[in-house]
Amino acid sequence: MYSLSSVPYYDHLTQCYKKVIKISPAPPHDSPLNAIIRRVGPIRLSPFQTDSVFSGCGGGGGGGGCCSNVAQCCNLLITHIGDTNQIMCVDEIPTLFQFLIMNGFKIDTSITKMMQASNVKLSNDLICFFS
Repeated sequence: MYSLSSVPYYDHLTQCYKKVIKISPAPPHDSPLNAIIRRVGPIRLSPFQTDSVFSGCGGGGGGGGCCSNVAQCCNLLITHIGDTNQIMCVDEIPTLFQFLIMNGFKIDTSITKMMQASNVKLSNDLICFFS
């Protein structure tokens, strides 16, 4: 089972903050999800964040390549369906859902609703669970 959540992301090219979509956990190598995932290092939201915030992460917080500690340091972000050079924003969730359904995935609304109503909150804004 996978989760999709929205996370803040600073786009250095446009110099704007966006809410992008993160997937967890990493899919197996033969999954169609890999065609729309970009691995990025820890997301630095401010130039004032020092490298010590990202200690243990080989990327140093630059948002570049991933380190060996994938669980702690690597963010799996969803890209545009037609352009994997661009990170997908939450405004494009309908396009992502269409991709998921066309590739045989099922969105689990019951678990999603349960977690959204629960007193236990995930660290990021939950969009949904799917399998």
